Amino acid sequence: MKHALFATAALALLLAGCNRQAEPEAPVADAATQAPAQAPIPPDAVADPTAGTDAIAVIDHGSPVDDGVAFDTKAFAGTFGADGTSLAIGADGSYTLTVHAESADADLTSSGTWTVQADGRELLLDPGDKSEPDRLYRIVSNDRLRAVEGGQFLDRS
Repeated sequence: MKHALFATAALALLLAGCNRQAEPEAPVADAATQAPAQAPIPPDAVADPTAGTDAIAVIDHGSPVDDGVAFDTKAFAGTFGADGTSLAIGADGSYTLTVHAESADADLTSSGTWTVQADGRELLLDPGDKSEPDRLYRIVSNDRLRAVEGGQFLDRS
């Protein structure tokens, strides 16, 4: 009798330990609770990621600062422009910037040297006339620059 009682108790404990509790079912989301699909990003928002924000700079954390590839000045050389502005970049490190001044109805020209900043993402124009300020352009792509001050885009022409 003791053995039967002991065996029954042991069997009950084993069966209780093997009982898995049912996993709760995942909640089913209905159309009212689902997040709406995002609208496509307009092309001009991609061109200037700081538009509509109080950001003063955009930092690309996805690209390495130094990918081990030297900046190719010969391949980058060329003419960039926008309405009323033309920037000629020479492979020898020289540049000529021409800006049309509406008020004087004249073209203002600046020339000097250009260098790529250490991070490889910005272009510094250093005018030969030291009374003129240096200008800094963000290299958006091999075919597009953006003025750090003012945000004007210059496209390769």
